[in-house]
Amino acid sequence: MQRRFTQFAWGVLAYNILVILWGAYVRASGSGAGCGQHWPLCNGQVIPRAEQVQTLVEFTHRITSGLSAILVVVMVVWSLRSFPKGHLARLGSKLTLFFIVIESLLGAGLVLFQLVAGNTSVARAVAGGIHLVNTLLLVGAITLTAWWAGGGRAIRLRGQGAVGWMLGVGVVAVLALGATGAITALGDTLFPSDSLSAGFAQDLDPTAHFLIRLRFWHPALAIATGIYLLVVGQILSRLRPSEGTRLGATLLLLLFLAQLGVGAVNLALLAPITLQIIHLLMADLVWVALVLLSAATLAVEAPESAPQPSFAAAR
Repeated sequence: MQRRFTQFAWGVLAYNILVILWGAYVRASGSGAGCGQHWPLCNGQVIPRAEQVQTLVEFTHRITSGLSAILVVVMVVWSLRSFPKGHLARLGSKLTLFFIVIESLLGAGLVLFQLVAGNTSVARAVAGGIHLVNTLLLVGAITLTAWWAGGGRAIRLRGQGAVGWMLGVGVVAVLALGATGAITALGDTLFPSDSLSAGFAQDLDPTAHFLIRLRFWHPALAIATGIYLLVVGQILSRLRPSEGTRLGATLLLLLFLAQLGVGAVNLALLAPITLQIIHLLMADLVWVALVLLSAATLAVEAPESAPQPSFAAAR
């Protein structure tokens, strides 16, 4: 029963990443207003007449998001029935439910306050950044649920010293990178450039729209974050020479290098929709790798015979 739950949790993670990617297509294709200023109805209807492609795209995203919420509810109920009281898989599933509720409310807010389509306001940029951060937290919660259900040990935050601080800074840096990435993608969608040189000129123009001028900071933060994670990964491999830490650090490094490569190509080709989606996919995988590395590195030392991690063990 618990093994099947673990497989299900990993499946929920994969499905949610697909939903996230489709959400990126909704934004990049300008389909966010496809259902008008209506939520949860679409153009005032339960099943709308898809006279426009944008309506079909947005309505499909709502359907897939609704199914995602149903899967999370199933995961919560299943965890409560399969694991004993205090098991961390229960905690992970409850956190997942919390973040997916917030995700739904943020998505509804974007529609109801018309922060979609051609809206270029500061409010939309801020909301987009917050939305992306919550999305990463949702993905992280599902990842930890699957990790703990599969026998991963509880995480201890106290007494970790420099190791805890290094990982904490890395987590904050990747979350900030995700938020700036969402704002940059919005700027690329609303203010496309005719050429790479024209794009750089716009970025440096003090009179340009703030979404254009902010595009510079995302690649700069990406390079800085990549260097930081590279150094931290090497340090952690020496300070915590466990197999999980070494594998996590290596996976994180490879994925982040791939992410930087995709980002560079995306920039050079002026952010076509396909590459924007691939770029977001790589960002999600980098985040999953960082979560797993953190879980393995900060795991409570326990006898191998310990059957399952529990919340009490993390105290």
